[in-house]
Parts: sequence; structure tokens; C-alpha cells
Amino acid sequence: MVKQVMNLEFIGSTLKQHRLSRAMSIRELSSISGIASSTISQIETGKNSPNLLTLKAICDALDIPVFSLFMEEDQTKIRLVRKDDREPFVRNTSKGAPVKESLIIQGKNEMYGGVVEMPPHTDSGAFSHHGGEEFVFVLEGTINFYLEGHNEYELHEEDTLYYPNYIGHRWENKSDSTVKMLMVSTSPYNF
Repeated sequence: MVKQVMNLEFIGSTLKQHRLSRAMSIRELSSISGIASSTISQIETGKNSPNLLTLKAICDALDIPVFSLFMEEDQTKIRLVRKDDREPFVRNTSKGAPVKESLIIQGKNEMYGGVVEMPPHTDSGAFSHHGGEEFVFVLEGTINFYLEGHNEYELHEEDTLYYPNYIGHRWENKSDSTVKMLMVSTSPYNF
């Protein structure tokens, strides 16, 4: 049996939005629902884990279904980042050349993505170790990936590589051309 965890922040902000859209004060909602103003305030700020009877009373007063509080809206999970909205940054340099990266997924997510541009004859530095998983898709060029204790992988345009991040990983552009690759990771993207 899977235990469902309530997203108190989402529940609180959803209730508050509905209350404010009806131009209703916390006191008015309290009067209609029979729930103490202080309890409503704590629920709206995500500081109180309400029981279902309390939620039902508040939802009835706001004329919304209780189940809507347990289904985060799909819209809150959608992230669109236009090409012109990406902000490139340089996390490191290799052999005097900047390694440009730009995040293509923004906000709080379970995955993080970036486009990495590796100038000719540069590398990512020492082996990196961290939590999560990573996926690489080569957009342009040829790049060599090294997984600590494993093989060296020469990746060409449209090749992919997946690995758990606890395996040390690094890469090198041995070619005379810039390499562009898409990297998606389940660990936070540090820059």
C-alpha cells in the first residue's frame, strides 16, 4: 500500500487563492465553515496538517471539491523555457577556453537539464561524484566520456549515455570542433 503525503504548501495556497478570489476574509471563512480563524491561517501557510473533516468544512464554505486539494494542477508542473530566455553561464574553463552551459529546465523539479558547449580540446576536469542519475544526448560533434572504473565511451552526434551519478564521470572534447550536448540530471544543477 502506497502512503500518500499531503502537500501542505499546495493545499494552503490553493485554499487561500479560492478564499481571496471570493473576496472573503479569514474571519468570514471561519464563520461560514465553523473552523477557527487561527487554524485556517495555519493551513493557508502550510503550518498545519488538517484532517479531512476540517478540509471538507473549509472546501464546502468555499464551494470547491476536497479532491482538488490532492491533485496538484498539471500547469504547476509545466516549464517552458524559450531559447532566447536561456541564460548561459561559465562554470569552469579548460585550457583557457570557457565551457558554456545554459539551463533549459528552470524552477523546482525532479530533473534538471542543461546544454553544454565544449570548445575544441577541452575537458570537464576531475571525476565528479554526486547523487541521482544523468542522461547525455550529443547534439553536435564527438565527445569522450569516462566513467570511473568502467569503459571510455566515444559519443557521436545523437548518441546517448545514461549513468548513475555515484560513478565518477568526466568528459573530454578531443576534436577540433565545438561539441554541444544536452545533459539531464536528477541531482540539482550547481553553477
